Amino acid sequence: MRRIQPVLALWYYHGLMVLRTSSISSRLQSLDELLGSLTVSSSIADSIARWRAASAALQFHHEDHSNDPKTIAILGGTGTGKSTLVNRLLGADLTAASFRRTFTAGAVALTASQAGIPSNYLNLPHEAAKELPARGEPDRLIIVEHASDLTHRTTLIDTPDLDGDNPAHHAQADRAFRWAQAVLFLVTPEKYQMTELLPYYRLAHRYAVPALFVMNKSEEQAPVEDYSKQLATQGYENAPVFAVPRDDSPFQPANGAGLSALAETLKNLPGINTAQREVGLRNRAVDLLDRLHDQILAPLEHDREEAKRLIESLRAMEAPEPTVDVNPLTRQLARRLQQRSILYLMGPQRILDRVRQVPSLLVRLPRTTWDWFMTGKADLSALNDAMEGDAREVPDFNAALIDQFSVLQARIEDTLRSSLSAQRWIESIPAEQTESAPPLAAPLAGRIFLDRARAGAIADEELADLKSWLENRWNATPRDTAILMKVIRHLPGGEKLTQWSEAAPYLLAIVVATHHAFFGHIDLMILGGYSVAAWLTERLSNEVAGRTRLTNKRIAMRFERLAHEQIKFACDWINGQAPSQQTIDRLRKLAEGLATDL
Repeated sequence: MRRIQPVLALWYYHGLMVLRTSSISSRLQSLDELLGSLTVSSSIADSIARWRAASAALQFHHEDHSNDPKTIAILGGTGTGKSTLVNRLLGADLTAASFRRTFTAGAVALTASQAGIPSNYLNLPHEAAKELPARGEPDRLIIVEHASDLTHRTTLIDTPDLDGDNPAHHAQADRAFRWAQAVLFLVTPEKYQMTELLPYYRLAHRYAVPALFVMNKSEEQAPVEDYSKQLATQGYENAPVFAVPRDDSPFQPANGAGLSALAETLKNLPGINTAQREVGLRNRAVDLLDRLHDQILAPLEHDREEAKRLIESLRAMEAPEPTVDVNPLTRQLARRLQQRSILYLMGPQRILDRVRQVPSLLVRLPRTTWDWFMTGKADLSALNDAMEGDAREVPDFNAALIDQFSVLQARIEDTLRSSLSAQRWIESIPAEQTESAPPLAAPLAGRIFLDRARAGAIADEELADLKSWLENRWNATPRDTAILMKVIRHLPGGEKLTQWSEAAPYLLAIVVATHHAFFGHIDLMILGGYSVAAWLTERLSNEVAGRTRLTNKRIAMRFERLAHEQIKFACDWINGQAPSQQTIDRLRKLAEGLATDL
């Protein structure tokens, strides 16, 4: 039987230098470790994962595996019969075959002994098949041990479909190709023109990988010859094509091109010489370096620049001022302090107010006076008409601050959505709807946005503090009243007058207003009451206004700090989406060192 030699991919370099294998491996290892430590968006993460897989394959080919059985990957499309061909070559039902599409989900290795497969092969976990026929699993190498002449010399790798509906299956097949020491391309008369195989023909040629071509389910010679002509256009002139007839077909391939000839060729598959091997390794390294620049370094640098721009935009939003004013709460306090002030009672405006109420005062005065003299207590609630009719509706400051904080978050999101890079980063975040996040920003809650309730809590806490102050001041004796009480006690008859004022301040107002010669010093104050009352009343109003401004200022300051924290939180997230400039510079330096070694 004539031995059919496989076609080898050959590229010649004049003056080829010996590759510095140890230096290349060291740089690849450093690049792999550095890339593995990065936290990046999903699209770049996928590119990094593919690059690391290809880098691990290159390092594998740099190693000496001459004593191990040669690994041969079987590549083909859906329904070409890869698993069936393996079973027929080994004469046993070892790997699962089915008419269903994408039946094989991961690589299946068929070998005489698991020890014959390098432990790092495919850079995936190795697992012995639990049952036969074995089915492949994603991101795992399933190993089937079967002793035969063929498996003692080679390890056959059954792979998923290259043209299946699931892109993950294509990735598994691509990984098997890049680690393989030889490749068998399997087609059928219906699918030998599939475009998915064309890149792998070129890569096998470029990487000096021995290649075999098989047409399965053949029924006549014409498609086999046409397939051979097609291969010639891909750089495989005069490439022999093995033909395996369909089971129910009378077609018989030419002598030396059938299944038995294929098995013999696989057993005696020759290796490649050192020059060819170094050409292939150099081309792999050059392609890997080119991919590093185009698919990893360039996007990372773009993301770093975009992150810098977005961070500058967000920092320009610093110190938004909340439009919150608590004056509606404190107006009532100012009125209350005025009404409890002796000088206000002695002032002309209060006298006029009470004069208008003389009929009702005269009706209620005897009862009030009688209560005072009999019990020492008096119920003045009937005369306290200031607060009950002065109630005002208080604004919802909690909701106001939450709304303003939501506006800040909306501005941040609008800035991010305007960037394609940031849009890609956002899309990689798992969507999680939360009560504290606006519906538009649900995917960003907890990742970029702080809880909006924290803004409302500022108003609640500050207003609670203001309320406590109001309550303490509400029933407190105003400062001017306390001072006058001390003065009155030292005047003739002051003790009795003090009792009257404590029982019913309006009694003092009436007594003094109707006996303005009484108690000379007090009379002087009445005569100057227009100016003194106005001055002290202004002092009271200023005290309330000052506390109001303090509350407003504290709310503004706390809101400003929260806004700063929100912006910083978003900036930190953005900054984490791209590696630091130092890391990118280090990657570029390692890439330049690898290029020098090549």
